[in-house]
Amino acid sequence: MTKRNGTMRTTKGTARSLGRSSLRVVAFGTVAMCSLALAPWASAEQAGTSRVIVSMVDSTQAHQRVTGIGAKVRGDLGDAGAVVADVSPAQQAILAADPNVQVSPDSVVSITAAPASAPTRAPAAVFPQVTGADRLVSKGVNGYGVGVAVIDTGIAPLPDFAGRLIGGVDLSGEGNPFKDSYGHGTFVGGLIAGNGYSSAGAYVGEAPAANLVAVKVAGASGTTDVATVIQGIQWAVANQHTYGIGVINLSLGAVPTQPAALDPLDRAVETAWNHGIVVVVSAGNSGPRNGTVTTPGNDPLVITVGALDDKGTVTREDDAMTSFSSVGPTMDGIFKPDLVASGRSVISLRAPGSAVDAANPSARIGTGNFVGSGTSFSAAITSGAAALLLQADPHARPDRVKAQLLAGAARGPAANPFVDGHGSLNVLAAASAKGLSLKQDASLPKVATDGSVSLADGWKLSSWNPDSWSGASWDGASWNGASWNG
Repeated sequence: MTKRNGTMRTTKGTARSLGRSSLRVVAFGTVAMCSLALAPWASAEQAGTSRVIVSMVDSTQAHQRVTGIGAKVRGDLGDAGAVVADVSPAQQAILAADPNVQVSPDSVVSITAAPASAPTRAPAAVFPQVTGADRLVSKGVNGYGVGVAVIDTGIAPLPDFAGRLIGGVDLSGEGNPFKDSYGHGTFVGGLIAGNGYSSAGAYVGEAPAANLVAVKVAGASGTTDVATVIQGIQWAVANQHTYGIGVINLSLGAVPTQPAALDPLDRAVETAWNHGIVVVVSAGNSGPRNGTVTTPGNDPLVITVGALDDKGTVTREDDAMTSFSSVGPTMDGIFKPDLVASGRSVISLRAPGSAVDAANPSARIGTGNFVGSGTSFSAAITSGAAALLLQADPHARPDRVKAQLLAGAARGPAANPFVDGHGSLNVLAAASAKGLSLKQDASLPKVATDGSVSLADGWKLSSWNPDSWSGASWDGASWNGASWNG
């Protein structure tokens, strides 16, 4: 099947979501612990059918193929070359037998809680000091002019975003991308680019002058699906130049059901990456078991972020991995996550009256802030770091931004490439990592006849292989597991 870059056309106003799901946040004690995850298979509207994404060379062919077997098309994914359809088991078997067709589940999106057993601590927001972002900001590198598209539940127009919440689209059906009825997107946006207004400067984001673009894929009920997330990614690509979008934040993930080369979410983020947009994705909250990194965080190109506990201190000496952060390798044998950042008991912005706010009053900090845990928030902090690097070098391509972040990473608390990747986010060091570039593509290790994949082959294709780097004298110095031999 051919991968195609492209954009998505939408009508003015709001667009209709293509599906449904269950998105929930659960509070434990005084901390609301949340992340985004996708459960397989959305329920279809017709009895006895399943909601799927049918991909071909273009969406016109996909539409004709689906209707030609009597199945119902529910939505068009435009230049992604796919349609959303309700198919019976017999119809799905026909499509699956066609070598020109790829059938994928239109999975349900669900915000799940970090495990109740995960210990909590006093809330803090020291991540800008931990990563060195505060020192860059003091020099004027604050994300100014860089747009970050937050594909989430919308962003409330709080004073902390004044003049910098510059655009968006509502794909949830609620009709307003700046109404965060659920509360997750506002929290994520605050970690990326909050300027501290609501807390008199106490709690600021990683890039406090960056612009935000609200790509709302879930409303008050917190419901969405894979097709709607893809629609949101396509909208961000189509409006890249209108809003100066340099970064897409995806604090969500799906349980992989197929190789990344065939997964529609992976194909969507690769399209954005190839259009010059840095894509940052949460690793997932299903750790500490191996092989729990979700899609599209399993994609070779994107920056996949796990969660560490900074213990509320600026020093890295007491940092520890969280028990919930998802662990690699991926089902394709790819080394993930790429790095880790603060993700336990972090403080960000509250969306007053939202579902999360109403359900978790004990998680409120003062009048304008909130506390939460999850890799969702580690990804948000890293998106802010990417915005800082793009302000410093507006012409940097995504591969270079990723190279800087990985080369600048400090030693991680686990010293394990499948747990904390290249290490802990250090944007100050990343900003000094000049002349580096990663030579990335979307290649995957070959699958053996018994269905296994070689981790040695995964290493050869990954950022751990010195041959994947160019510029300077990179020799894999941030590798923190020297005895690893594949």
